[in-house]
Amino acid sequence: MTAITVNATEFSRGLSEFLNQVQYKSQVLDIERGKRVIARLVPVGPTASNNGFPLSQLDALLANGPRLPAEDVVAMAEDVVAVRAKMLRRADPWAS
Repeated sequence: MTAITVNATEFSRGLSEFLNQVQYKSQVLDIERGKRVIARLVPVGPTASNNGFPLSQLDALLANGPRLPAEDVVAMAEDVVAVRAKMLRRADPWAS
């Protein structure tokens, strides 16, 4: 993710909002004083109390993840069809 650059004054005035962006949006912040970046604020990795995966990164994970070989894709599709065929059909309790 690309870092957002904010000056130290902006950062101090909007500290809570910037921390929320880092925590909830996994945003990286570069903090500058004068014309130099003096610090970078990055989200921490998963910990015992924060072991979730950001939903915003799910598309990238799935797009870049491992791929099933073609024969496994076909076999999986056949398995899904077989399971659906064996599922019990329940009457719709809301049907009138």
